[in-house]
Amino acid sequence: MLHNAGTPQIQPQVGPTATTPNHVVRNPVRPKEGQKFQPRLPVELLRNIFEEYLRMDLPVQVLLEVCRKWRTVALETQSLWRRLLLSADAIPDSLRAGSVHACDSEERASLILKRSGEFTKLEVTLVLGPKEGDDPTPEQRVSLFKTVGHTALERISFLCVIVNPEMSLPLVTSSLEGVFMGKLPCLESLMIASAQAIGNLYEPLKALMGLIEDSSTRLKSLYLENVNKDFIVEASKKEYWLRLIRITIRNEFDSLDAAIFARPPNLEFFSFSGELIATPPPTVAHLDSSHKAPIEFPELKWLRVSLISMGTLARLRVPKLHTMAIDCVQGAYPAPAPAPGKLVIPSLKVLQIATVNPTIACINAPELDTLCLSIPALKQADADHVLKSVFYGGEGMMQPRHLTLRGPVHDKHLITALRLLGDKLVSLELDCQMPFSKTFWMEMTPGASARRAFKSVATSIASTVTGGGNVPAGGRKYKAPLLPNLRCLVVDVHKNPMAAGEGRDMRVLLSRFIEARRGNEAFKSLMRVACKWREGPGIEEMIDPPLCLSCAERAARA
Repeated sequence: MLHNAGTPQIQPQVGPTATTPNHVVRNPVRPKEGQKFQPRLPVELLRNIFEEYLRMDLPVQVLLEVCRKWRTVALETQSLWRRLLLSADAIPDSLRAGSVHACDSEERASLILKRSGEFTKLEVTLVLGPKEGDDPTPEQRVSLFKTVGHTALERISFLCVIVNPEMSLPLVTSSLEGVFMGKLPCLESLMIASAQAIGNLYEPLKALMGLIEDSSTRLKSLYLENVNKDFIVEASKKEYWLRLIRITIRNEFDSLDAAIFARPPNLEFFSFSGELIATPPPTVAHLDSSHKAPIEFPELKWLRVSLISMGTLARLRVPKLHTMAIDCVQGAYPAPAPAPGKLVIPSLKVLQIATVNPTIACINAPELDTLCLSIPALKQADADHVLKSVFYGGEGMMQPRHLTLRGPVHDKHLITALRLLGDKLVSLELDCQMPFSKTFWMEMTPGASARRAFKSVATSIASTVTGGGNVPAGGRKYKAPLLPNLRCLVVDVHKNPMAAGEGRDMRVLLSRFIEARRGNEAFKSLMRVACKWREGPGIEEMIDPPLCLSCAERAARA
């Protein structure tokens, strides 16, 4: 016997005291004898479920194969058939995936259009190529694309034209000849994407762009990829450009004047893969004030640009900008950067920036919540210089609550920067690509050795950090631990020699750091500490049991 006779055994509870999870049915409902049980959802509720299914971009064909009821409702739900992809060429699996209905024949396209009804707004994608041999001919493409005739054109709210490899400009022109005839009054979003840069696509698409100019009054979103600089400049002269709210330009690496994109007064979202410039640059003393006038973006909330100088950024007036991402910062050319803390961006809350130039210290964002700073420098001295320039301790310095730092900086300078951020920082993510010393963890750990902490860092921070400290026995002065309000810490040490726990044993240092802060009234309790080691499948959670990541993020941002 495994249990003694006198040991009380736990008996299952039966009756109202028993607890059953909400998702478990204890007594399943059974049909009475001779009665068929057919649970059915109301048609309207079923259609709402189908709409959510479509929003998740899942294949509609699956709904037709569940049961007769679902098939009937799905065929009668016109909105399920609003997404069409027309291609006379071979359609890759990547384009067939999701809720789009791929049509490679006129019969198939006509069937989908019939199921979509007469009033449902359509989302249509026209695919040209990839060209393989002489089949299909341009005439075959034209015949298929014309299936979306005059009546269907008037219902299109989203139009995408994809040009695949091996398609030349003359071939694109002949494959679209006579397709865009009619009106596009419902068009809200336009996407033109070429897999390769084949030249100025404006001429082959001149009929489409003219149709948009004449009949599209609702166009708000424009996406262009590999279309050539001349295409963008020509489009910016049209009336529909002034109504845009969202502009995305990819794989265009030339420089363009910011004034082109400032023409739409209600522009809220702007993403550009090239260099944004302000011409003429305000470097020549004799230029009059009209040439130095600010470039207004009164409604812009989201900005991403691959390359820009701080001098150009200073020319932009972005009073409502919430999120900004800069892939690379140009140096002092063509315009000098403002002084540190003088470039005020009043509403900026999220800044993601990569730079090896210290000129970004000019940014003053009083509402900044999140800063992702990447310093892709080859030399540690260059990375240290950028870090010291950004966190200089003066008026207007960026003071985020959430900091992500990537770059080969020395922890001596990192300690100085964190001291300047003080009790405002609540979450920190580090990928410094350099070994962390014991000093770094002792600075953040309550009760760490004063003598060793002072010996390692007092000299390096004395000139930049002011204020009182504790004086232990022996008269040595040392600083209070860093970041008393820190709630989340993520350290990526997979490039560090001690990442696997060798040498000074970083795991022990982290454990002491966590234990020393636990239950200490002077510090906020840590909710998450995670490390990515050099050896191991992924991130290791150091606090057990680990919190849900969304819960930890929510608590840190509270």
